[in-house]
Amino acid sequence: MFATKQSLHILQAASTIFIVALYSINTIMRRDPHYILDAFGDISLALKSRSLWMALGWNDVRSRYHRSKLGAFWASLSILIFVSALGPIYSNLLGISLREYTTHLMLGLMLWGYISSIVLESGREYINSTNYLVSFRLSYFTLLMRVVWRNLVVFLYQLIVFIALALILQLPITVSWIIAPFALLAITMVALWMALLMSVFATRFRDLSELMNNLLRLVFFVTPIMWIPSPNTQLSLVADLNPFYHLIEVFRAPVLTGDINLQNWIVVSALLFVGWLIAFPVFATFRSRIAFWL
Repeated sequence: MFATKQSLHILQAASTIFIVALYSINTIMRRDPHYILDAFGDISLALKSRSLWMALGWNDVRSRYHRSKLGAFWASLSILIFVSALGPIYSNLLGISLREYTTHLMLGLMLWGYISSIVLESGREYINSTNYLVSFRLSYFTLLMRVVWRNLVVFLYQLIVFIALALILQLPITVSWIIAPFALLAITMVALWMALLMSVFATRFRDLSELMNNLLRLVFFVTPIMWIPSPNTQLSLVADLNPFYHLIEVFRAPVLTGDINLQNWIVVSALLFVGWLIAFPVFATFRSRIAFWL
């Protein structure tokens, strides 16, 4: 009953924001429809330039781990060392099995790192890529796709290590694992509209990147990554009200427990559609000003 009422509240809030977003788009169209058309053209150019942002993103990964023997696997090794150190301690403190807590923690850290890296790195992407924007006919959305792609590559490297760990710990592989790619796509699309907003506002207000970095550190500790919410408790309520928990859980729950929670998907779907209805009008409105903010 509680979950049903909460889902209704979420849908009501999403509907309100949906109406506001439509009003914003209508206002922009009345003032100058070229803003919307130019924004669509920017995104369309990025989608056509898939080979470009994939090459740029892959080059970023190679440059980051240049001359390293393990390459991008260092990101996985760092998480694995962290999990190996905290796993035995926190599993005893929380009173759960080592296998359950270790896989919960590692997958949570991987997904959190993927989402937060996309959001934070996008805040500096236009500024760091000023030479590209000045020298080439490059769409702004192409640079955001570059950020997403390089973080996706690192995440896939980490996922290989997680699968190896899951096999070692004899984690059961169920049919629900099929949901994981769709969940990852949904997570990426939500992170992308967050990155779109972040890229616009952080280019205009340079302190926003540092503010968001500190804010996400706080959000990390209230998100069930290092802890597991107990049913019918205040911690469960904190988790349910945290959108990042639902973003992580749509991927983590099917993989770890085989459960597909409808509430998680309702929240993520609301975040996806409502977020884009907010982010796109903002991008369309301020896109022409970004060049003057660099």
